Amino acid sequence: MDNPTTPTAATPSTTPFPSSDASTPAAAATPAKAEVAPDTSAKAAATPVVDSLIKRVAQSAHDAVDSVAAKVSSVTDGLQGGVDKASDTRDEWIESARDAIRQHPFAAVAGALVIGAALLSLRSPRDD
Repeated sequence: MDNPTTPTAATPSTTPFPSSDASTPAAAATPAKAEVAPDTSAKAAATPVVDSLIKRVAQSAHDAVDSVAAKVSSVTDGLQGGVDKASDTRDEWIESARDAIRQHPFAAVAGALVIGAALLSLRSPRDD
């Protein structure tokens, strides 16, 4: 029984990779020794440069994040102060309205009736 997956000597190989068979010389199939071995002196010289570059980029990123965090913090503090001030103002107005109603209850009821009548007249259609 023949195995169809194994190439025979009569059929060419379909792999995209070079092979060292009898038809090609061994020197042409394998790269030269100088091309295979990396240049260790260039690699050793580039390592400190790359490390310092990475450190500078990381430090710049940290500085940018710290700057943005400081700005956001100051804006948040300012907004919180504004909210606190508005809350205090609202509390003062409510307390002054309660004091005015306690001192002049009839005037408060009369004012509420006048405001209600004005709103009712704006809402109802006129039959003139």
